[in-house]
Order: sequence, then C-alpha cells, then structure tokens
Amino acid sequence: MKKAIVGVAVFLLTAFPAFAREVPEQAGDYPEPGRSDMRVRVFVYEQKPERPGTATVESAVCSDPHVNDVVGVTGWKLPTGTWTYRLNPASAPAGIRTSLGDVASLGFGEWEAYQSAVDFARGADTSVKRQALDFQNVIAWGKTPGNTLGVTYTRYYTATHEVADVDTIMNSRVKWSWNQCTTDSYDAQAILTHELGHWMGLDDEYTASYVDNTMFGYGDRAETKKDTLEAGDVAGVQVIY
Repeated sequence: MKKAIVGVAVFLLTAFPAFAREVPEQAGDYPEPGRSDMRVRVFVYEQKPERPGTATVESAVCSDPHVNDVVGVTGWKLPTGTWTYRLNPASAPAGIRTSLGDVASLGFGEWEAYQSAVDFARGADTSVKRQALDFQNVIAWGKTPGNTLGVTYTRYYTATHEVADVDTIMNSRVKWSWNQCTTDSYDAQAILTHELGHWMGLDDEYTASYVDNTMFGYGDRAETKKDTLEAGDVAGVQVIY
C-alpha cells in the first residue's frame, strides 16, 4: 500500500508541476526544486517602513544627490552577450500598460550604459505572470506577499555562477505611476530599475548611507530619482562585469 501511495505522489510531481514544491516567496537562497545543479535567490523589495504611531508625510524626491557608497555583489552574473526578456503588458496597471516597453527599455538601458559585457533585447510578449523555471525571463504584475513592491527570482548554476533564468513580479495591489513624481504612487521605472540590479548580480543594501542608491533595500513613493544609478550602483556592477 505504501509503495502505491509513493508511486502516485511521484507521478503527480512529475506530470503536474503545480503539485511540486513551490519556491518560497520570502527573501533567501534556496535549492531549485528538481535541479541539483541550480539554486534560486529570492529578493523581496518592500515598501519603506513607517514609524509605529506616526503619520507619514511624503515629500516628492525628484532630484538625485549622487552618493558614492559601493553596492555589494551576490556572486553570480549574467552570461556575456544578449539577454532576452519578455514583458506581460496585459498584467500591468492601466496607467502604464502602453508605456511598459519604454519603462523596461529605460531601466535596462541604465545597466547597459555602465558595462559592455551584457546587452538586453525584448522578446515576444507573454501572458505569464508567475515566476517559474521556464527560461522566459519575465517581467509582469501579479500577486506578491504583504507590502512588497516587487519580487525577483534569480536562478543560477552552482558550478558556473551564471544566471539561468530570472523573473520579476511587481505587486499589482499598490498604486503605480510613471515619471510623475507624485507622493501617492510608486514610480514603475524606479522600482523596476532596482529589480534589474538583481538580474545583474547586485545585492540589496539597508544601511542609511545607501538610502539614495538605486539598490537601497526599501522603495518609497515619488522616488523618481532612482530611475538613474548612483556612483555606488555603477561601481558595484563594474566589479562584476
């Protein structure tokens, strides 16, 4: 009887991936289910915390102070050459849906500008809006945990430390805008540019000296300043490439 139960379980896991163990939605580095040669690093980009018992008074942060704190690296990198990504415009908020191609192109362009090893190309649009090891490299809006702004899943080979597959899922439950510098919404380009830093191999930074870096670990409303990289972000990516 036990053998029969085990056999059914194995069949479900192989024939129906939905039954397989999911990659956690919490920040961390995990084994990739079913792949002994691969791991997946999950980055969770959270909203800037508010002080308990206080009301947050937002002010637009449109200017860029140009700080120099060097961002740390993760230990992997994208393969040299062209990396193709796919967008899911239908999943994006209505206000930026038609502009998503430009938002992504500008975000990738920031990271292309400071190294010559990797360039990015937009592939065919996709209807996928969940992370998966499917080698599509998807950017989409969908469900993410808690007060998360975006979650990036970077799968990399343990032998070579090169990226195999990477997906970014943006939170569809928060208010988004693009290039407006308003205090009631999150700038899609700024948040995505941060997430793309994880594609490149950069880590999050949480100390106060990094608060103006694109790779600071918390995102805030009206932060259009993070559309562009700081000297510390640039120095970090140039360590890798």
